[in-house]
Amino acid sequence: MKMVEKHGKVTIDGFEFDGQIEQDKLCSTCKCNLVYYDDFDTYFCPTCNSWLEAKCSDPDCYYCPNRPETPLTR
Repeated sequence: MKMVEKHGKVTIDGFEFDGQIEQDKLCSTCKCNLVYYDDFDTYFCPTCNSWLEAKCSDPDCYYCPNRPETPLTR
């Protein structure tokens, strides 16, 4: 997997989005660096392709209703 951060954008295997690679936060499962995804205001593991937090229950939440099942949907 190729993962690059430049000018507030993260590109993972050609999939680009606003965010940042966290150098000090690692996945508890695979130890890969976590990535913050701006559009959904949450972290995910790119190797496991899973969100670190469940969607919230707030019906007026700006972020959660549009969040896909997995972060790296293509």
